Amino acid sequence: MYQTHVRFPSKGTLATSIAGAAASLLVFGIGTAAAAGGTVTGKITLKGTPPPAPAAVKVAANPEKCGTEQIPEVLFAPDGAVRWAVVRIVEAKGAWPAAAESPVLDQRGCKFAPHVVVVPAGKPLKVLNNDGILHNVHTFPQKNAALNIAQPGFKKTMDATFAQPEIVKVGCDVHAWMNAWLFVAETPFAAVTDREGRFAFPGVAPGTYRLHAWHELLGEKVQSVAVPANGVARADMTLSLAD
Repeated sequence: MYQTHVRFPSKGTLATSIAGAAASLLVFGIGTAAAAGGTVTGKITLKGTPPPAPAAVKVAANPEKCGTEQIPEVLFAPDGAVRWAVVRIVEAKGAWPAAAESPVLDQRGCKFAPHVVVVPAGKPLKVLNNDGILHNVHTFPQKNAALNIAQPGFKKTMDATFAQPEIVKVGCDVHAWMNAWLFVAETPFAAVTDREGRFAFPGVAPGTYRLHAWHELLGEKVQSVAVPANGVARADMTLSLAD
């Protein structure tokens, strides 16, 4: 069994395809596009055979809401696409867009949703409880203050803020199978891969950057990407369980 290691280091058809990829991503925000900015797009893939799908977990607490069993989050597609990886370009400059809403971590169906959330450092995260039962939001940070807060069914929403960039695991002490990750980001160029392992960043100023990819089972990998002016840089990355 692999142990999670959290590490956080100290035009036509083509244009349509890129736009579609960007629209499908679980992205809170992307910086304002530079006038001569390029686009970074790619896919994260697992090297080797994906591990077996996780086994169902028997439910003890609140079966009337949670059911009799829960299926843990699927982290890999059958073709090896890596879901729920966080990709970011730290050195790229850009402003967080004016978002109409804060990023959201919901408790729905006795699961955290989404499984991974990008949260801008210093900005609020909205934590929802749509189950109408008691949940407990318990964070396990290294740099930020820990949260261990009961959220009864009547308390539909609460806010949390994380000042320091880091990766934070989240659990529920009432329902042990519930878990999620908060990626507290220092850059607006941060996104979570979709179910096909894709990501895209438009509006990146031309230059050469380090592209970081993190996944809860695969750790972190960094590779170089050269972004052209008004062009597209393809930046596929392969991660391994042995990395």
